[in-house]
Formats: sequence, structure tokens, C-alpha cells
Amino acid sequence: MSCVKFPEDTYKKVLDVPADFDWKTIEKKTLTITQLSSVLNETGDTVASFLPPGSYDITIGKGSTLNIVQETVAPAMTKAPGAVKQRVYFPAKNKFATLMFEDLFPDKGDMDMNDIVFGLNVQFDLDVQARVLAIWFHIQPRGIGSSYKKIGIAANFTNYSNTNPGITSLIYSDENLNISNFFSVDYLSQYIYSPEKNTTISEVIPLTGDYRASFADTSELFINVRSIDPAIATTNFSVAADMLTKNNYYWDFTLFDEPLPNKINIDVFTIINVRSKEVHFKGQKATERFNRQYFIYTMPKTDFSTLDNWVWAIISDKSIRHPLEFVKIFNAYPNFKKWAEGGGATNIGWYSPMIIDSLYNKRNFSYIN
Repeated sequence: MSCVKFPEDTYKKVLDVPADFDWKTIEKKTLTITQLSSVLNETGDTVASFLPPGSYDITIGKGSTLNIVQETVAPAMTKAPGAVKQRVYFPAKNKFATLMFEDLFPDKGDMDMNDIVFGLNVQFDLDVQARVLAIWFHIQPRGIGSSYKKIGIAANFTNYSNTNPGITSLIYSDENLNISNFFSVDYLSQYIYSPEKNTTISEVIPLTGDYRASFADTSELFINVRSIDPAIATTNFSVAADMLTKNNYYWDFTLFDEPLPNKINIDVFTIINVRSKEVHFKGQKATERFNRQYFIYTMPKTDFSTLDNWVWAIISDKSIRHPLEFVKIFNAYPNFKKWAEGGGATNIGWYSPMIIDSLYNKRNFSYIN
């Protein structure tokens, strides 16, 4: 294992965050469906469609509400392409959550949370018995405030027993992603490939090769994070993990959750410069390619949080603006400090109000703020 050079310990406790705060902005809500139904959130967006009877843990933003709407017409049973009607979405159909990462792990960094920014929509395609056929990751590239030339994104399928679930047959992408920039995979074509090879403790689904290639101008180091720079166009893309046996039901999966018996958790993480440097949400498991020497700097903690419980990854179930370069997220969003220091008990909607001059506003990704 290669040596890791660490910066000097310059930690300053900027926020007084409770040690047990999990930094979660999302939660599961259990719904019991007794007949064929769809599910809408409080704004009328579709969160699930044509679900058969069963108990479902739906991942939503904290404070959100769900409404069950009974369907009167069952979806046609057909194998025609695109005919799947049973779906569950996070955060909702045609909506994107916002994922923001810092790249200086294990150093706390500048806390602007804009080094890797993208929108994410996760879509579960189900059969009429709620078995999972495929899991889609729809990616909306937004910005890069990192000085690293190579950045990757992947999903990690983990379970309670720390074994590779082995549930994915092939991965399909609508873009040529050059996955081999970070990952060793078997290719069937430039758009079809395997999960990462030779993994034993989890199943890794590569979602990008180099994330920078998702932007129209790859010559810029900082992209869509500074007001002085031109706005750079981006193109959304999608990656689908096709299930191998179709024997896992929707309720066998969790999303950004803690390890639970008999569940497969899905985490999305970033890779910084080299495959062995991963940045995960707090409490999520690293892959076996991760260089655990990085945790020397955060010991005794190995959960991707600092000694004073700061993190390198934040998710909002809403599409929100990211801070400008060098603007700390709690200065751009005043209620963020109250939310974090309150352990998430108050100010759940910390993205309002905002200091617009501290946020990137030269492009609009269907923001709510």
C-alpha cells in the first residue's frame, strides 16, 4: 500500500456540531399499499408509479409528505422495450437531488462544498411483483471547484455481511464514459461494461470515467464555480445497472443508509485523482480499493467525518445552488449553521434563505432557490 502524505493539522472548530449528528437530509418513510397505486409527494411530483401491494420504504427529504393514489388501470404485461411502468424514484420523477463534495479529504478543506457538484436521480425499474429489473442513475453535471485533473463517480452496493452482493449483470450507459480511466471492467462495447472487477466486499458500479469530460470545455480547471468565468455547458447522462437474476425486491434495497441485515445499500461516492482516494457520505462504507491510511488523519473515526464532526459530502433532495469558490457553505446559506449545530432537529430547509451573491448563478439547473 502506498504512503499517504498528510497536511499539517490545522483543524479549527468552526461549527459546534453535535458529535452524534449523522448529517442526513433524507429519510425513509414506510408505506403500506393494499392495491395498485402510485405515490406523489407534497408538490404533486411522482415518487413511485403503479406499485403492486406491499410495504415500501420510500426515500424522501426530511419533512416531506407522501400521498398514495390508487390506480384504476393495471399496466400492461409486456416485454416490449421501455414498457416498464412500475418505478420508484429518488427524489421524484424528472427531479434531481443535489450532491456536493469536498476534494481535500482527509483535510477539512475550504468548506465551500463545490469541488464536485452534480444532480442525481435514482430510478428503480420493477416488474409487476416489485422485483427490481434495473437501477438507473441519471446524472446532471453542474460544477467542478477541484484543482485535481481526474475525478470519478461511482455507486457502491454494500450489505451487512461485507460481501459482494453480485446482483448486477451488465451496466449500460448512453455516453462513452471511458470507464477505464479509474476502473478495471470488462467491456462488451463502449457503452456496455461490467461492474468493477475483482471486488469482494461490495459491488462497485462505475458511473463515470473522468467527470471533467461531462463538460463542454475541458480546458478549464474550475468549471461553473466562479462568477468571473464563462458558464460551461453540460450534458445529462444516464447509467443503468441491469440486475442479474431479478430475484431482489424493491424492499431489499436502501439508499444512503446504515448497514442493515438482509438489505443492499446503495451509496454514491467520488474518486479524487487516484482510485484509492474515495470520498463518501458520513457512515457509508469505503470499497476495498480505498487506501485506509487516509483514516489515520481522522482517527479514531473511520466514518468519513472529522474529529469535530465535519463532513466532505452533503446531499439535498432538492435542486439547490452551490456556493461560489472559497465561500463556505454556511456563509452562503445562513440557516445551514443552525441546522448543523442543532443536529438536524431544526432548519431542515437550510437552503432558504440564501445569500445569492455567494452562490453560483450563471446557470440554472431547475433550482428551487
